Amino acid sequence: MQVVLFWLIQASVVVVPVVSFRWSYVGLWAASHFIRAIGLTLAFHRYFAHRAFQMNRGARFIWTLVGTAAMQKGPLWWAGHHVNHHRYSDRDGDPHSPAINGFYYAHIGWFLNDARHDRLEASNPVIRDFSRAHEIAWLERYYFVPPLVFAIVCLAAGGLPGLVWGFCLPTVTLAHATFAINTINHMFGSRRFQTRDESRNNPITAFFAAGEGWHNNHHRYQRAARNGFYWWEFDPTWYVIRAMSAVGLVWDVQRVPARVYAEAEAQLNRQRQSASAADADRGPLPLDLVEEID
Repeated sequence: MQVVLFWLIQASVVVVPVVSFRWSYVGLWAASHFIRAIGLTLAFHRYFAHRAFQMNRGARFIWTLVGTAAMQKGPLWWAGHHVNHHRYSDRDGDPHSPAINGFYYAHIGWFLNDARHDRLEASNPVIRDFSRAHEIAWLERYYFVPPLVFAIVCLAAGGLPGLVWGFCLPTVTLAHATFAINTINHMFGSRRFQTRDESRNNPITAFFAAGEGWHNNHHRYQRAARNGFYWWEFDPTWYVIRAMSAVGLVWDVQRVPARVYAEAEAQLNRQRQSASAADADRGPLPLDLVEEID
């Protein structure tokens, strides 16, 4: 049933050209996509999976509710599998490695494979530490309720266009933005750090996944509350965490250590030296080639 529902939502995007268009609908899509994206990465990823900060219980419930409305199963299921991804990244045991299982399975197949990934071991740190919080356990058990209620609200408030632009389309784009971190970010992009896996930084996925695309940064230092290690690396989830910290809703925020920045600088210097050495090895152009260029 879950698989059928997943593909029905995916197929619903074909209705987008049929319903009426307004620029306000694009704004509705953006709000639905990015707010729920921040719920996923702030609560599911950086809080539950990595303990990158401590959070007020009420704020934790609200952001977990928002993330659960993204229709990506329960918060503990999501975060627990992410912990396993880091434990076995790009090796046997990684739930979603394109290097091990191929692109399709790493992108979507693992998410739909309930026979293999429906349960997490009780010793998983996410299950062990958070399943006793009653409100989180409720969302984990009834994870289908928040997206269902959200879809009904969109339909009631905006009719078919509201449902399509407010729920269906952004649920699909957000799903693939999230899944792309597991696939695109282990195939395409730059590597600031020489990690043991194939993680990469990609500004495109960083934009659509609310800062998650700085994946090589994240694999180098998972505890950091920010994935964009530098100001020019777009990370709206980090901006929200900082704002929440300023008003006391978040504390014990884990920063990127100075040694990690020093490592990044050293790696950049090595790359520059290698490039300079390569230029020097080329030597001057032969005279006949210089004359042809002139």
